[in-house]
Amino acid sequence: MKAYTILLLLFLFSLPVFPGNKAEAVTTDPMVGAWMKYRKGDFAGAAEEYSRILKKKPGLVEALNNRGLCRAASGNYRGAVADYNRVLEIDPGMASAYNNRGLARAKAGRFREAMIDYSAALRIDPLMPELYNNLGMAKKALGDFHGALDDFNSAIAIRPLYPEALFNRGLLRQQLSDHKAAAKDFQRVIEYMPGYAEPYYQRGISRAMTGDNRGALSDFSRSLSINPKYIEALSARGLARIRNRNYSEAIEDLNTVIGMQPGNAELYYRRALARTRMNDYAGAEEDCSQALKRKKGYSEVYFLRGIVRGELGNREGMLADLKLAAASGYEPARKLLKKERGR
Repeated sequence: MKAYTILLLLFLFSLPVFPGNKAEAVTTDPMVGAWMKYRKGDFAGAAEEYSRILKKKPGLVEALNNRGLCRAASGNYRGAVADYNRVLEIDPGMASAYNNRGLARAKAGRFREAMIDYSAALRIDPLMPELYNNLGMAKKALGDFHGALDDFNSAIAIRPLYPEALFNRGLLRQQLSDHKAAAKDFQRVIEYMPGYAEPYYQRGISRAMTGDNRGALSDFSRSLSINPKYIEALSARGLARIRNRNYSEAIEDLNTVIGMQPGNAELYYRRALARTRMNDYAGAEEDCSQALKRKKGYSEVYFLRGIVRGELGNREGMLADLKLAAASGYEPARKLLKKERGR
């Protein structure tokens, strides 16, 4: 699903016509052979095949376009743009070539130029939902979130069951803190494409942000049932289990993730929270210290370690940690420090 953030349109302007024996056609038609290499992920080999075709037929737009796709897939965005430029010199009314050039420019970080290409394509074909989706992605990359939202809405108005645009709109709505609407978008993606892990994960994030911790836990677990190696979902489920007071299970999840990402301070902090809830103050103190080794000035961790040290009878250590947390502007630490000093 992550590939949906910039949707690549694979336009074949004239699909190959197979003569009698299809197996023979695949081996004898150079356009088909090149496309088969592309489909197998051999982008360099496919580009070479299209180059050989273009030596014989320099103006064949199908070969130019498809070589552009191969070059873009290989990270050769400059070469891809050159191919699309040539296509548009031959046929300036080809909306899909503008779109594909826009995609190559977007992948190269040239979002304003990509927007110009998508807009040109829309003047030719104003009912192509992919163009609105891609235009929305470019605007989002440039920080125009409301303009991007309008474009995703347009794409979905044209094609209501458009999972890429629904997913992208959901992510944008999360950034705009509209988590209820985001969860609805992810729900529609799930209904259409239930076999993907990320929509469940993203819906879980939105549910957690609206306080639906049980729903979030269910979504993270479902995401992991589809992709057991989804580290972000495992980490998020650990936090969701803390919020649902399933502390021992939370620690199991976090132990696994820490084994995969031992340098992540946030994971130690989360495990410290779970251990604190289970009255394992010594373990929580150690986790806080590990988190602080990995992230200096982590005010929430200083605050938690201060509380834990207080439970362990280390008042001096507690006050020292609360001072550090308060000095960084953490208001709960400031209030607790004032209360402790008043004793």
